[in-house]
Amino acid sequence: MQKDAKLEMANKAHEEIPGNPSTATSSSQKLNDRSNGQPLRVLSEEDWKFWVYNGYIIVKNAVPKAQAKATANFIWEFDEKDPNDPQTWYAPPRAEMKMKELTGTGMVEVYNHQHLW
Repeated sequence: MQKDAKLEMANKAHEEIPGNPSTATSSSQKLNDRSNGQPLRVLSEEDWKFWVYNGYIIVKNAVPKAQAKATANFIWEFDEKDPNDPQTWYAPPRAEMKMKELTGTGMVEVYNHQHLW
């Protein structure tokens, strides 16, 4: 019971943040800022520098191609769009998006499907 009350308080503390603020405000896992001097687990030092400078990085083969294809197929179906018919690509949202800034950006609000785990 005590834990539920704390969770409820934490959620209300960030009411001004649209969507799910828990991922942005309550992570106990600190991102690596490289101050510890430890080697990176996935990226090379060159990759890290590219990330810092450009703000993105491509990690090849991070997701198997079959899984990426299955996920893409699921998203097309979920969003009721046809990858072969551009006329369907810019249809208005079927439901109101709480994060208005995402409307028309290609973001699909689907979070807990097995393909995404």
